[in-house]
Amino acid sequence: MRSTHRSSRHYRGRSRQRGGALALVLIVIGALVAGCIAWGAFALVHTPPAPKLAMSLSSDLTVPGKPLALTAPSGVEEAVAIDGVGLMASTGGERPTPIASLTKMMSALVILHDHPLTPLTSGPAITVTQADVSTYQQERRAGDSVVAVSAGEQLSELQALEAALIPSGDNVVQLLATWDAGSVPAFTAKMNALAHSLGLSHTHYAGPSGVDPATVSTAQDQLRLAEVAMRNAVFAKIVSMPQVTLPVAGVQYNVDSDLGTDGIDGIKTGWIPAGGASFVFSATHKFDGQKVRVLGAVVGEQGRTPLPTALAVAQQIVLASEKTLQVFRLDAGTKVATVSAPYAKTVQVVSTASMSVLAWSGARVSVNLRDSARLTGNLNAGSVVGTLAIQLGEAHAATSAHTTSQLPSPSLTWRLEHP
Repeated sequence: MRSTHRSSRHYRGRSRQRGGALALVLIVIGALVAGCIAWGAFALVHTPPAPKLAMSLSSDLTVPGKPLALTAPSGVEEAVAIDGVGLMASTGGERPTPIASLTKMMSALVILHDHPLTPLTSGPAITVTQADVSTYQQERRAGDSVVAVSAGEQLSELQALEAALIPSGDNVVQLLATWDAGSVPAFTAKMNALAHSLGLSHTHYAGPSGVDPATVSTAQDQLRLAEVAMRNAVFAKIVSMPQVTLPVAGVQYNVDSDLGTDGIDGIKTGWIPAGGASFVFSATHKFDGQKVRVLGAVVGEQGRTPLPTALAVAQQIVLASEKTLQVFRLDAGTKVATVSAPYAKTVQVVSTASMSVLAWSGARVSVNLRDSARLTGNLNAGSVVGTLAIQLGEAHAATSAHTTSQLPSPSLTWRLEHP
């Protein structure tokens, strides 16, 4: 009996041990299953890393060819630009220099701002006073550039501007200044205000004619002013005229003897002993089917024949700059970027359409790719990923950029391995 009782008790003990072990195993298995389920659930709902867009094309491209090089004597400033695009080249720094009759460019712009004209209008009549005649006589005796006037003479606003810009009449631009602002100092203040608004930081006007050597500027400032001035149709028409006929002075010839050569169609000369000769010029011709305006400035030319030298240098700059003109193109299908993600192969991004901008040899063209939206997985081939833009100065062009192949969403296996 004792033996049987001990066996039964031993059996019940072992049975309880096995039951406990089984329960423990089931608990462990349950925990593992629950953990796996939680792991899988987290992996499935967890947002994977977003694809990354990276430029493979340089953001700063150089147009091939030899850049335009300007060479000027010490003390002379030269600059040349493409209207609507930007500065091609400059030399001589930006040291303010007396600019003489280049001053009349700003004077004319103030007048046209206050009293706008169209190419078909002449504006109000301005009566020449005895004080205006006295100014003419005084400045003629001083050897200034003047245009004959007589008391009671009627000049239209357009005629007065022509007299100021074509034969460069110092006395007539002062007449215009008094007519516009009531006094020369008040008009000069308007000139400086406009210069400030245009960002001409190296320019100061001491009067409307440029006779005062305290009127100073730089080649690059005058280039910027010329760009503004030549966009005024009336101004551009006046400075392109080789001559004008005035009521009293009769036929007056343009001091700009370069007019009509090498496409030069304006704009203003100047000379003063304190600053030498200056010439701001415009030349227009067709390139690649479009009208291109080259603007340039020569400031502070000295020597035995300063003004003829400045005019000759302008012709050289025009011819040299035209030889460097190019059209910068970025063809459709150009590889510009990649889209990458840790769960897929890298995908190429290309330009959708061709783009072009007017450029010149050695110019630096900026390339920019802007994301149109946050990228996600499962990008199809041809998906637009951003806007591709090229820019040179004020010239720019843009197109879309798209993928060349599919970027799939992350697989279940990858998600489980990378929760």
